[in-house]
Amino acid sequence: MDKEEPKITEENLDSIELNQNNNNSIQNLEYEINIDEKNYYKIISTSSEIINEENIELLKMKDVEGIIINENSRILITSDNAIYNIISHKTNFKENVKIKYLDNTISGENLILDFEEKKITISDNIIYDGLNGTLFADKIKIDLVSKNINILMDKPNEEVIVNLKK
Repeated sequence: MDKEEPKITEENLDSIELNQNNNNSIQNLEYEINIDEKNYYKIISTSSEIINEENIELLKMKDVEGIIINENSRILITSDNAIYNIISHKTNFKENVKIKYLDNTISGENLILDFEEKKITISDNIIYDGLNGTLFADKIKIDLVSKNINILMDKPNEEVIVNLKK
């Protein structure tokens, strides 16, 4: 007896496409989002997997590139891995994270891009390389609206290390 094909309806279309091979993986994913009238976000990965955690659909991504574009700037974020929330667009980039903005590069191991709070937080082994020098810190927070940057250490008795270029 032949296996009956599932009936495709608007309600079950996504699940049928995902389950045809019992595989939730997506190759070469590109996701584009208009955050608001001034901000655009694009995230690309070579390999992604849809996971459901506490009734929230997330994309577990590998070899990731995120681009934030607004009327005055462009920020490029790359990492080995990321977790992307399909509803809020909050993205946690992990491992070998790099941010490129104008002539500045920030590297670290963990970055949280949060559009609801309009901020980027990068932590763990931070190296900031800019036109004027190199800086080492525990955490950097970037306000996406004002573009203000806070550079922090986790322990109050530690200091940010700055090496100026001559």
